[in-house]
Amino acid sequence: MSNVRASDASASGGTTHPAATREKRPVRAHRGRRALAAFAVGTLAVAGVAGAVPPRVLADTPQAPAPAARAQARPETPAVFVYRQASPSVVNITSLAVVQSPRGAASGGGQPGQFQPQGTGSGFIIDTRGHIVTNNHVVEDAEQHAVTFQDHTTVPATLVGRDPDNDLAVIRVDPNATDQDGRAISGRLKPVTLGESARVVIGQDAIAIGSPLGLQQSVTSGIVSAIRNPGEEVGPGQDIDLLGGAVQTDAAINPGNSGGPLFNASAEVIGVNTAGLAPGGGSIGLNFAIPIDVVKRVAPELITGGCYRHPLVGISALPLSQLGTALKQQLGIPVSQRGLLVQEASAGAAQAGIRAGEQTVNAGGGQLRAGGDIIVAIDGRQLATGGDLRAHVENSKRPGESVTLSVLREGQRRDVQVQLSERPNEVCR
Repeated sequence: MSNVRASDASASGGTTHPAATREKRPVRAHRGRRALAAFAVGTLAVAGVAGAVPPRVLADTPQAPAPAARAQARPETPAVFVYRQASPSVVNITSLAVVQSPRGAASGGGQPGQFQPQGTGSGFIIDTRGHIVTNNHVVEDAEQHAVTFQDHTTVPATLVGRDPDNDLAVIRVDPNATDQDGRAISGRLKPVTLGESARVVIGQDAIAIGSPLGLQQSVTSGIVSAIRNPGEEVGPGQDIDLLGGAVQTDAAINPGNSGGPLFNASAEVIGVNTAGLAPGGGSIGLNFAIPIDVVKRVAPELITGGCYRHPLVGISALPLSQLGTALKQQLGIPVSQRGLLVQEASAGAAQAGIRAGEQTVNAGGGQLRAGGDIIVAIDGRQLATGGDLRAHVENSKRPGESVTLSVLREGQRRDVQVQLSERPNEVCR
């Protein structure tokens, strides 16, 4: 995602048309007591001056509630409830690596071969076996990992599996590992409750817990601002480069929040905080989380196999919505037509006979291939963008399964069965 800030302090810095869509890889108590004391003194002074208020009347006079009672009477906000319920399940993750200088000495003033902290991120516990979900970019360049719980107990963790295309990873702590007092950490493994991102609605509460800038157990709150499809543009030249789409929130997500949970008001995780748009270098309220339904699909495979295998249709296509009226007319495409103009076909799509155009046309400062198939639907679902296609394939299909592409070819609609192959993956080899 261009100019999209990964919210982890440790993050490192041939389509024929630029717009072609290719499958790619968030004292009061003290002051109150003073006010109450002043009220009591004032009442006694009035009684002394009047001289006619019997002591029993003072005893019967309604008194201001104690601070504790006032606190109990105050409605609990969603952020307070979520923190009380779920904060023990959120951890801080420190990534460690041996960083060598050009002359072979470890950077940061350490001894050669010594592990140096490379950055911090966040994560959340998903089971009592010690598995913790976080972002891939939090752990991918590290050689060792350390997990710190809410009570500041720190233990080592091991990498279980990662999925770069969804920016997800799973690490694990040993439940039998002990704290400084010799007690097993198993009692600290309190799994979160996973929600359903398919039920998330725009405008609902969104609460993030994590370690922004290393400040552990920090809470920020806001709302769900939007639901974004994969590949959807969120600014000039900026798109959502997450295969499963994203939950957008205005809850502050800063460096170190990466991998931490985004909760709803019921303390259910609805997303994994991952990145934000930061044209000025800080949070501006345009932040994104990986939908929890993606995690529920990917994490089990990371735990059992160490990687996740993604399905691939095998096309590069250009959304017709990005073609102007004049260009559509030039290409003989109805102005109101929606769909994807195929630019390249490979893998299963090519084997099934999906056709790319053979005529090259200059348009919008680039070139496109005209005359090819226009994909208008997948498995009966209408398509307008490449994100629509990727969302359906990624979220509901696996390699080896088939999809039905409905295409317009020379003005005629036809259905083509395409068997999905496996997306090239740096982890699954």
